[in-house]
Amino acid sequence: MDYKNFASTWLSLQASNRFLKLVCLSLMGLNLLTLIGWLKKDTAVILIPPSLSEKSEIARNKASEGYKKAWAMYTATLIGNVSPENADFVLDSFSNMVTGEIRSLITEQVAQELDMLKQEKVASRFEIVRVTYEPETDKVFVTGRNVLIGAGGKSAPTEQTFEFQIDVKQYSPIITQMASYEGQPRLLSVLLKEEARRKADEERQKQLQKK
Repeated sequence: MDYKNFASTWLSLQASNRFLKLVCLSLMGLNLLTLIGWLKKDTAVILIPPSLSEKSEIARNKASEGYKKAWAMYTATLIGNVSPENADFVLDSFSNMVTGEIRSLITEQVAQELDMLKQEKVASRFEIVRVTYEPETDKVFVTGRNVLIGAGGKSAPTEQTFEFQIDVKQYSPIITQMASYEGQPRLLSVLLKEEARRKADEERQKQLQKK
């Protein structure tokens, strides 16, 4: 027997085994880290809202612009199209969309408006014209035409804007801020211009008083 060749082959096998063991241990470590990362990672659910052509993503506590726009459109359509027959259903549905911090205040305001429509036997119709998302404030503005329909016919259409701030908690969208008003959306740029104009007017009044 060639002991020198045997010893050399044996040592080579041992070295190969040690190398393979290190490779296996490394792969097991990588698999373990991958599993831990996968378990800790929030799952992103890809959604395509029926009212939008763009894709939207929602994770456990956050959502994309497209998802928030779709939810705002749905909510504006719900509360903007009301009749005496579905007013109670609209109120119940809407109260489940609002966070607890503002639920009593917002639902009370909506309830008053719905009661007025029921008493006057008037239906409200809202047609969406455009939806605007403002990244600086994370707000969605749904603007459209509102028409009141009663026994005497239809009212002249008025421009109306619904303003929403929507968060996501445990994959569920929830409205944390809402406002409804006539006219164009009150974007941050518009508010800043109005504030600058107000300050300029105040300064002008002060200058006039000094004279």
